[in-house]
Amino acid sequence: MDRRQDVAEVAPGETVIISHAHRFIMMAPWKTASQTLQSRLKPYDESTYPKFYYFNPHLNRVVHQHITCADLVTLPEGRLGYSVGAFVRNPYDRAYSGFWQLQRGMVEQQKWTYPDAWIGELVRKQWSDIHAQFIRAEFDFDKWISLIGDEQVYEIGNNSSFNLHPAHYWTHVAGKKIASFVGKVEAFESDFQEFISQVGIAQVEMVNANVADLKGDAETNPFGYRYVKRMNSASRRRINDLFNRDFELFGYEKCSH
Repeated sequence: MDRRQDVAEVAPGETVIISHAHRFIMMAPWKTASQTLQSRLKPYDESTYPKFYYFNPHLNRVVHQHITCADLVTLPEGRLGYSVGAFVRNPYDRAYSGFWQLQRGMVEQQKWTYPDAWIGELVRKQWSDIHAQFIRAEFDFDKWISLIGDEQVYEIGNNSSFNLHPAHYWTHVAGKKIASFVGKVEAFESDFQEFISQVGIAQVEMVNANVADLKGDAETNPFGYRYVKRMNSASRRRINDLFNRDFELFGYEKCSH
């Protein structure tokens, strides 16, 4: 059995979607409906990259499905002139959803297998560091976000299992916009239809994947954010600081109180 297929069955995931037929690349930022995109666009996906942790010889480091635009432009496929798309999400909901996703990952990663033993050792150490931080935070979101260092968010190679990086890492490189299409999770269905129209796809099966109901309250806050009321004002200010550029680039309103 092919080892990469075995890994994918143990730990399914999504990856950057590459369509040579339609000449597009869809990035997979963390916590931006990327599994739904993978499910819907699967018939058009011709990517040969693994969906799990692996050593990429072009980048000379261990990566996984959530490669950034800085990674993409280094890959052969990133130099083909294809249209690049990505979906973004307001920083409050990404952070809060990521808080729960990491806790699920801490449980699930215990049964994962890896393509090489040394990769397994690296990833298990990364998850051990993540778990230790959660323990210090007593598994409380407000305490957890206060413990997150700038280096964890801005340094992409600090811990490849900690994916809470600015969303513009998947749309820009060194201040230059790489993505020709940027959709928003908050308007996912209409933006998705716009994207497939742009790349010449008539229609796809409208399936959804990895949709977790965290009892959000998008209807009861002025900006339609799902989880902003689940955090205190200090957490909102911390997120405002960490993801200031995302707020500016994607037109999201900041909440401070």
